[in-house]
Amino acid sequence: MTDIIDDYAAFDIGTVVEEPQAISSNKQQPKKRRRRKRSLSQGSYASETSASSHHVTTSPDDGNTKHLPTEITASTTPGGSSTGLDSTGKKKSKKKKKKKKHKKSIIDNGSADSDEDSKSPQPKSKSKIIVPAQGPLKGMLIKERTNLPVYQHRAEICKLAADNDVILVVAETGSGKSTQIPAYIYQSGMLTIFAKQAIAALKSRPKRKYGRTICVTQPRRVAAITLAKRVCDELGCNPGETVGHRVRFDDTTDVRGHDTTKIIYATDGMLLREAISDPLLQRYGMVVLDEAHERSLQTDVLFGVVKRAMAARQASSSSNVDSLAKLDDSNDDESHSDKDSETLRNMREMATSLGLPPLKVCVMSATLDVETFQNFFPGSAMIKIPGRQFPVQLAYTDVPQEDYLDAALKTAIQIQKYGEEGDVLIFLPGQDEIEDLATLLKRHFEDLEPDDAPENGANNIVQNIKGIGTSIDSGSTVMVNGVLICVLYAALPPEQQMLAFRSKPDGCTRKIIISTNIAETSVTLDGIKYVVDCGKHKSREYVSSTGMESLGVVDISKAQAAQRMGRAGRVSEGVCLRLYPEVAFDSLEETTVPEILRVNLAQVVLQLKGMGVHDPRSFSFLTPPSPENIEKSFELLGALGAIDEEMKLTSYGKEMSKLPLDPVFAHLLLQSSKFECVDEILTVVSMLSAENIFFRPGGRGDDSGGLAAKSAAAHRRFASHEGDLPTLLNVYKAWRKEAIYISASQPSKMRKKLEKEMINKKGPSSKMLHGDWCKQNFISGRALARAHDVRSQLSELCVRSAEKNGLAMDIHLSCNAEMTSFFQCICAGLFLQVATRLPAPPQDKKSSRAGHIPTTRGHYKTRQGKQSVSIHPLSFLFGRNPAPKCVVYTDLLYTSKLYIRGVTQIREEWLDDFEFGSLD
Repeated sequence: MTDIIDDYAAFDIGTVVEEPQAISSNKQQPKKRRRRKRSLSQGSYASETSASSHHVTTSPDDGNTKHLPTEITASTTPGGSSTGLDSTGKKKSKKKKKKKKHKKSIIDNGSADSDEDSKSPQPKSKSKIIVPAQGPLKGMLIKERTNLPVYQHRAEICKLAADNDVILVVAETGSGKSTQIPAYIYQSGMLTIFAKQAIAALKSRPKRKYGRTICVTQPRRVAAITLAKRVCDELGCNPGETVGHRVRFDDTTDVRGHDTTKIIYATDGMLLREAISDPLLQRYGMVVLDEAHERSLQTDVLFGVVKRAMAARQASSSSNVDSLAKLDDSNDDESHSDKDSETLRNMREMATSLGLPPLKVCVMSATLDVETFQNFFPGSAMIKIPGRQFPVQLAYTDVPQEDYLDAALKTAIQIQKYGEEGDVLIFLPGQDEIEDLATLLKRHFEDLEPDDAPENGANNIVQNIKGIGTSIDSGSTVMVNGVLICVLYAALPPEQQMLAFRSKPDGCTRKIIISTNIAETSVTLDGIKYVVDCGKHKSREYVSSTGMESLGVVDISKAQAAQRMGRAGRVSEGVCLRLYPEVAFDSLEETTVPEILRVNLAQVVLQLKGMGVHDPRSFSFLTPPSPENIEKSFELLGALGAIDEEMKLTSYGKEMSKLPLDPVFAHLLLQSSKFECVDEILTVVSMLSAENIFFRPGGRGDDSGGLAAKSAAAHRRFASHEGDLPTLLNVYKAWRKEAIYISASQPSKMRKKLEKEMINKKGPSSKMLHGDWCKQNFISGRALARAHDVRSQLSELCVRSAEKNGLAMDIHLSCNAEMTSFFQCICAGLFLQVATRLPAPPQDKKSSRAGHIPTTRGHYKTRQGKQSVSIHPLSFLFGRNPAPKCVVYTDLLYTSKLYIRGVTQIREEWLDDFEFGSLD
């Protein structure tokens, strides 16, 4: 080992290396020597520098430690020792001769048969990866990258990744884990060596290069996009070449050809969709599960999916695979476990036949529950990395702030007036509150007099800014009097989300970003000095016994509060202002309740079925959901025809699983062919996927009550007497017609292009999305843009499915003016979500007077669950008198009381064809 260190040629971890070369210790060998390829086995590793530890805690480099390169050595089978070198490091003379004599016996990794091996196979040769603890980076932004805390631990991280199937990285905010660790793994070249070793024993070379890509999952699309862009900048490549991102409606990967992107930042939902068609995750050699502490629904499912793929691809004995197949020891139905075990064995056989390397997994977070993940991934290694955090001053309010919006407004004004230089990040629960606060701040700074300018000396330059008093509006941002106000939430289009991450423009002295919890993790907002935390977020709760879902504002957890505080102190000392008392913080839960315990699981069960999981009850969940919730999902899928009596996925259910929709809406879309209204149902389902289509003034940020009346009048122009779904259809048709009308004034070539964009696949231009038409009609152009994107995606999936499976899904098939078939299709799709009107209350003396008409204001009882409900006030059927006798609905929601939303009138006789007893 000493000779290797002495002759170490500084393998550069910053250089893209497809196949790192081992360094010989023989100094007398000629300079021009044949460079041999080498393999890395799938077995255990033995390090000559230190023993592998399953629990490694690191500390910052104190500068006194002598750093040595870490040598990772492996052999395919015990006793394998053929390296091509003798004990002194000299080349074996017979090796070269056999290369000439037996060229066809050389396997992909470059090893050859020796004299004794000419008649029988011998163990494969050892291989080495030299991973330096020190060494200059190459690429861009070198200074910034070497200053990150994770830089000092890159050799150890690569060593742990090579030695272990799973590593847990607990790295504090600002450590650089999300951008640097995937790059370190890729540039070490280890995935290529693992992949080549795996295919060495195959009789024929596979057409595809499996297991050489790293997928880094993120809970939110904005994080995936910004992180991919950052790593592109650091590695000096264009988006989609070596590094790319993959989120819904936006895929920049593989611009140079199939499987050419080696680091993919993707939302967890995108990797889940990929796993439906490829449960083995064949493309990937490592999956990095970032921000694991968030425990979103899709992330929790992804943990089990990745564990399943890892079990199928590991290089251990079949008995170990069988033990991993029993993913839930509490399962009493052995037949289901046996079937899933058989599925896993089949996956293992396929992995072997394809030559898939072991799948490596890296779980990362700043606030990870290590014990939970160590139990879930037995034998995993763990490393802790400190963050680069400046001191953050923490302050609480003396009393609870019931009106957190008003408290946030006053706090932002005080920061601007008295605070030091630095940007502000304000956390609020939802879009409505964010838009209200942005409007209030804009109004305040517009009214700001010169004498009211910030008193801090560093901020007095505001008075001398060119253009002071002007307002620059860019959709989701506005700059007024030198203050740039940005909003950030999930419903914003990506290009508008990115405005919050851009540098301040000329004339801007402070940036105030108002965000949901989307800014809690992963993304880095440079320059944040102040964090204002209201202590709230929006959460959905699902009661499986009633099928009722509630949406409310609830307290965050201590882990979320820590993440929010960590947004400050990145580049200088920071301040975190919590708009609640310290005693309230002490009473918070330690971590957020996993989403899998509080949402409807029907779509998850359908996805797992699509991946070949026979019984989701035996699936390996990090936190198992309630059996009642899964049973309710079985009942729903059975009623929709997605599974049969034996819980097998039907061909109809398989088509449903391919659609990125709630099972009920997937069923609705697939039913549209029968009623010849595919075009209309595509539009309705897409509009339902976009929230807040209608802009309804009424918050505290609005100028006057007159806007509410104007918006209501504008919306009535689209309103359908039959309800909400045909109204949504009317809005989209009017918007599309207006866009094509506008394009008519353009030259012929441009007009045809615009019409093609509108009607077919590409999204329309932002000028059309946010033009006068949307403003005049109080319609959200952002929401329409999302609906259009969803519609384009669903159209492509329908066409693809029709071509592959022979389904009669003509996306242009329309009922036109014959709307009866449209409403019959709505009934067929939503037949499980029916409510009938309750009788009117007995008439009193006043109401029994001649000429008085009794009111029936929309009180209903659902057929499933027998719930007493009311039509939601924002429904276009709210207040209709008389109320429809029979309706279908899309949502059952509890706020102040139980409401139904997405309400549409149907005829009760249409329901005779459907069975209603299955879900009672």
